[in-house]
Amino acid sequence: MKKIFNLLFISLAVALYSSCTPEEDDLFNDSSANRIEATLKADKEVLTSAKNGWLMEYYPSANLTYGGYNILVSFAEDGTVQVASDIYDAEAKIASTYVLKQSAGPVLSFDTHNEIMHFFSDPHNPGGIGSDGKGMEGDFEFTIMEATKDKVILKGKKNLTKIIMTPLAETVAWKDFLQGVQDADEVFSQFIAYKYTEGDFKADVTVSYRNLAITYTEGDNDVTVEVPYIITTEGNIKFREPVVLNGKSIEELKYQPDEKYGTFSPTNGVNALFTPTFPLNYLLLNNDWYFAMSGLGDPQAIARWNAIKTQVMPALGLPLDYALFTPYDATTTAFYWSCGGTAGFLLFNNKTAGDNQVNFTFASRGNNFGVTLWNDYNWSYMVYPFNGKTFTLSADSDENPTVITMTDNSNSKNTIKLYKEEILDPFNK
Repeated sequence: MKKIFNLLFISLAVALYSSCTPEEDDLFNDSSANRIEATLKADKEVLTSAKNGWLMEYYPSANLTYGGYNILVSFAEDGTVQVASDIYDAEAKIASTYVLKQSAGPVLSFDTHNEIMHFFSDPHNPGGIGSDGKGMEGDFEFTIMEATKDKVILKGKKNLTKIIMTPLAETVAWKDFLQGVQDADEVFSQFIAYKYTEGDFKADVTVSYRNLAITYTEGDNDVTVEVPYIITTEGNIKFREPVVLNGKSIEELKYQPDEKYGTFSPTNGVNALFTPTFPLNYLLLNNDWYFAMSGLGDPQAIARWNAIKTQVMPALGLPLDYALFTPYDATTTAFYWSCGGTAGFLLFNNKTAGDNQVNFTFASRGNNFGVTLWNDYNWSYMVYPFNGKTFTLSADSDENPTVITMTDNSNSKNTIKLYKEEILDPFNK
């Protein structure tokens, strides 16, 4: 009897539960395909709604190594897109296509090659930026995280970098916007180091691409903060994220020209300055500097140059017109000369340390005339004074030197004076 009662109770409970359970509406009464299609349609409506296109503040690499770049994009209903950027001619607009698709969320893909857009993602960067096979490590496909008519937030599919697009005001001409950025960049690009001062607080600042490395002392330790930035059309440096220095938050810097090089100051009222400085090794590696035999201090170096003067040059039947250091690329210096109007050069890897240290090491490369003299005419004597050696630099002026003296760190007798003024007939000067 008890067993029957229990069974009746269970049946009654089930019946009551069934009768009390409300009917649930189907929250997903539309198909998945239809929902995806609706989302992509809505995103396309947003992308095409900006009458003058969008400003994309694009930081290509995941670690923000190269800083940020302004890209202007305008999306059309027919799937075409116009792209311009501050890395190209201000008047250039490159057309290609785009597509919206589903891939773990809505994705914006620049699906046909665009010379500007793919500049950042090409593993063999056309400008030689980044290592070959990686380039600037940017994306050309982006997950759409948020899309409104006021702002679109994207995330790179590969590098997961957050990118923000805002509509460009209809009154702004693309060319004028980009020209403003490029004019500012032309000024900023001449500066490779700064001194930051805010009261008694000081920091050293170096520049690589659009990225500041700010180094200051905290207790017994040196602290370095990486600060990627983008250049605004107003000519300001805008940090991707605010940086806190000495307890003060800084988001943007404004350039203040003066009779010398100018300074940068925070736009939010922090009483601080970024003052450009020019390390001596930078001045050496980014300008032409001429040799003269009288500028050599090491007797062994002088003897070798004299051997070239008295033995090799008569064998060549040519005079040495001039010899100099000249920049070849960011990490390579050319030892360049002319013999009776025939130019030759050999390339040397350069490596710097601090503000006044530099090393030159033969890169085993040069032009045909340079290699011929190296192989057949003992031209290693000419580069003996500096090849494979590290030097400390000094100069006759900190700001505008005309003579730089290199002193060998391992042999104080081995000094080389280099001259800003052109030196002709260096064997006799």
